[in-house]
Amino acid sequence: MNKQQRNGNGRGIEWTDWTWNPTAGCLHGCTWRMPDGSIAECYAKKIAEGLAKGAYPLGFEHHYWREHALYAPLNEKTPSKIFVGSMADLFGHWVPEEQIRQVLGVMEQAHWHTFQTLSKYPVRLPEFNPFPQNVWVGVSLPAGHLLSQAGASRALKAYLRQMAGIRASVRYMSIEPLWFDAGEVLDEWIEERGFLPFEWAIVGAATNGAKTFQPKPAWVINLLNVLGEHSIPVFFKGNLEWSPWREEFPIGGFAESATYWKELTSSRRVIAETAP
Repeated sequence: MNKQQRNGNGRGIEWTDWTWNPTAGCLHGCTWRMPDGSIAECYAKKIAEGLAKGAYPLGFEHHYWREHALYAPLNEKTPSKIFVGSMADLFGHWVPEEQIRQVLGVMEQAHWHTFQTLSKYPVRLPEFNPFPQNVWVGVSLPAGHLLSQAGASRALKAYLRQMAGIRASVRYMSIEPLWFDAGEVLDEWIEERGFLPFEWAIVGAATNGAKTFQPKPAWVINLLNVLGEHSIPVFFKGNLEWSPWREEFPIGGFAESATYWKELTSSRRVIAETAP
């Protein structure tokens, strides 16, 4: 596991304490077109093909099973937030189900930690319901493969439908980069369904190496208005230029009470069964 620092410019991943990669590599092949026309690749791919090249002998676009790292969270006794898969997508279509269940089993064993997963393949997430109580299940905003804004809007609605079927103590969306008016899409979803299927949002700008591209102010305002109306806590990534600054986390800390968990999963079940 790698400790994330929050001092000076080397903040690491600000919303977590540790990263943990029992699986590594990714086959999504994400690329983004920046506002200046340049093409950005996944930050994890750049790391795997640069500083960490020795750990990826077959390249980044390959699935690695790091069984030697599987039980690392059990050795860390201080309750922490642990981001699972900073160099992978644990729920990618190429990851064997048995490996995913082994990772979830360790998360459940390490009950004093909060594990934060993040996937670009939400269609698979409901297969693992219900998630352990100490696991927050995240989905990334649709991006990559040079999507158009219209295509990204359609994909976001599909992601929201899939998120509605997830049974977890906290579901969240990583809206980084905020590269189109996601708030408008969320507002349309609410008009149709009356709720948002997540409890936390991370918001950030688009980056290509050291160069940062800020979202349009109207996009940020629209998004914050929608999230605020539904009392969704917001965490700003360090690359976002905005004031007032926000670094909020879901209410409940590291683990929800048994009563809350029972009520939550019961209500989620009703939503999941009624959602098309």
